Amino acid sequence: MTDKDAPLPVSAEEKPSLFKSPISAGVFCEALALLALVVTWLGSLGEYHWALDLLSHFRLQYVVVCASALVFGALRRSVVLVLAALVSLLWNAQLIHAVHRTAGPAPSLAKPAGKPLKVLVFNVLAVNDNHVAAIDHVLNVDADIVCLPEAREDWRLSLEPLRVRYPYRVEELGDGDFSIACYTRLPLKSSEVRRFPPWRLPTILLNLDYLGTPITFIGTHPMPPMTGERAAGWREQLGQIGALVAGIDGDVIVGGDLNATPWCHGMRLLCGKSGLGFHSFDPVWVPTWGRHLPVMIPIDHVLTKGSFIIRKRHIGPPMGSDHRSVMVELVR
Repeated sequence: MTDKDAPLPVSAEEKPSLFKSPISAGVFCEALALLALVVTWLGSLGEYHWALDLLSHFRLQYVVVCASALVFGALRRSVVLVLAALVSLLWNAQLIHAVHRTAGPAPSLAKPAGKPLKVLVFNVLAVNDNHVAAIDHVLNVDADIVCLPEAREDWRLSLEPLRVRYPYRVEELGDGDFSIACYTRLPLKSSEVRRFPPWRLPTILLNLDYLGTPITFIGTHPMPPMTGERAAGWREQLGQIGALVAGIDGDVIVGGDLNATPWCHGMRLLCGKSGLGFHSFDPVWVPTWGRHLPVMIPIDHVLTKGSFIIRKRHIGPPMGSDHRSVMVELVR
């Protein structure tokens, strides 16, 4: 073979590149899309590991991811990707739909017995500097029961208008970011502060009289499950509150920043054997935390056990906190 017949050297510019090849880039994107779909399914295995349970919170975002993967798969004419995206989309959509309306039909709601009971839950954010706006918002809602997680010691003076408005209160302001305060105009028969292990954060129990019948309100704020140790404490607190509610006869209302979405394992621990449920005519998947972020999720809730149904559920405006308030109207 002569020098003329020898193959010419391939220059660096002419060498094939994965990122310059449209086919390779497409396959790479397909792999990423399939990986994203796998993540949406791993979130359903939260009972087996705390990290997997963290993935369960983002069902709203997963619907967008699955829909995008479905469109991409259709453009790529990838049967595998289209089928995987469609099944994943339907799975996440049905989880959200399951908490869209959780109260069955009740003809009596057209004429409820007595005035609706209004409950407000608002994580005011410990470092929120806008105390005046936050307290004015609470006063304007004028709920019968108010629960304020993260109202800590430096909120003491700002809470004075609520002490004037409401004749009954229980304040635990010395627990830092997990302080909590509850106010009510309903006759207070007794109150108690429970501290569940291992973190012993305060949970407030109010035994109240409502239209001549007893009800129990439980206000709580468990630690966010961002590490294995904290997740264990979070599950323990929610599970123990569920056990507490299971042992209470009559109507029970649980409200607070639960750091739990409707789809996570912690919520299943709370509701599983306690009889608690959302029982709401309005959707409970509307985000209450991080509404300015792509990862916005619903973690502030009011749940009931017994004869109450939530007729209205309203998410409040921004008031300096990273949470929005949740106001519900309950009727029997």
